[in-house]
Amino acid sequence: MRHVYRDFLLAIALVAAALTAAAQTLADFPLKDGDVWVMAGDSITAQHLHSNYFEAFCFARYPQLKFAFRNSGVGGHTIPSTLARFDYDIAAWKPTVVSVELGMNDQGGTPTEKFVANMGVLVERIRAINARPVIFSASPMNNGSTLSRLGRNQRLHEYAVALRTFTASEKLPYADQFHALLDIWGNNKPKELLANSLPVLHELAADDSLLGAEHLRAFLAAQETSPTRPVSMQGDAVHPGPPGQLMMATALLKQLGADGFVSSVTLDARGTLREAKGCEVDKIEAAEGKIAFDRLDQRLPLPVPDEARAVVPFYPVILELSQYTLRVTGLAKGAYTLKINGAVAAAVTAEQLEAGVNLTALDAPPQAKQINPIAAQGRAVLAAVAAKESLVSQWRGLSKARAESATAELEEKLTALGQEIERADARIREAARPQKLHFELAAAP
Repeated sequence: MRHVYRDFLLAIALVAAALTAAAQTLADFPLKDGDVWVMAGDSITAQHLHSNYFEAFCFARYPQLKFAFRNSGVGGHTIPSTLARFDYDIAAWKPTVVSVELGMNDQGGTPTEKFVANMGVLVERIRAINARPVIFSASPMNNGSTLSRLGRNQRLHEYAVALRTFTASEKLPYADQFHALLDIWGNNKPKELLANSLPVLHELAADDSLLGAEHLRAFLAAQETSPTRPVSMQGDAVHPGPPGQLMMATALLKQLGADGFVSSVTLDARGTLREAKGCEVDKIEAAEGKIAFDRLDQRLPLPVPDEARAVVPFYPVILELSQYTLRVTGLAKGAYTLKINGAVAAAVTAEQLEAGVNLTALDAPPQAKQINPIAAQGRAVLAAVAAKESLVSQWRGLSKARAESATAELEEKLTALGQEIERADARIREAARPQKLHFELAAAP
């Protein structure tokens, strides 16, 4: 009996430990109220792609916090060159958080041991200005390499492994996007040629004067029915385009413990509200096979850039970080049309609705004339982030000039521009404010 009791206590302790670990994963996401987060990096950060997506996620997911992001990426930079600009390009923002995403350029001539030593110096500089360091591994080169055949990714692999040991010893948040993406990108590389060629193939197939155009059309029709569409990371091996960089942003967010839950609603076919988490649901109507209701969420789903939408079904982490669901049970079998604020948002089946539909992934039918409001608000958040970063780039140029030769005029310009940047931060928060949405679900005609 004593053994049974002991085993019971052990089981309870294990469950409690698991729940505590899960809670800590969310609690440990390194963004806090009042933070100014500077994202230090090289040309990949300077593209303002994954850094903007990362920032947009934070505004969408944490509306209760007030914070600001500042991009500090410079093409070709390494840890030593970042240290050289530290005062005017990083410390000048008076940050509370500094993330470091370097290594792509360091790998050319810096042994792993020296790279980690350099990172230690940079971490000391960050701590010296009372900011919290957050370390990102470099992204992998998208050149077909995998963990079993690293090729030119060998040094970046060594860096990422060494950084895990370093950050553990320094008790620093660490996101290893390198190993999260390496095999996925490497195994997908052969399919990128097809994905990149499809637009040209469509043009050729439409030209009836070309001999064999009908065979191209048959080939393209077969591709349309394939359950796995080819996806390209776009860009080049070092600088992915929007699809690859959306994967980078979400890989980083997941490893840092970002909260993936947005909200969830469950109704039955009679219009009875069974569950509403993270949102308010009212004005429910159910009649003649139609269901309508209003929904006001407490937070927004991940803003997905239009140019990267093709990668959403390819990389499950994206939807794991945007659990924004609608479930309707007991519907008659068949196809249904979902409208949001009057715009056709998706064609769905009763089976899909029974299981639950992630609204982040909604892709309106080709004939839809309006963009659904969820995607439209995501666009607005991303546009507001981009507009703010344009001002940030101007401020950085003035700050560098001040470091070389300070003048009263430069100080005035920096002060005025800094105030405009803060107003731009407020515009992002406003763009990310949840709006009440009207949902209509009806059997497809």
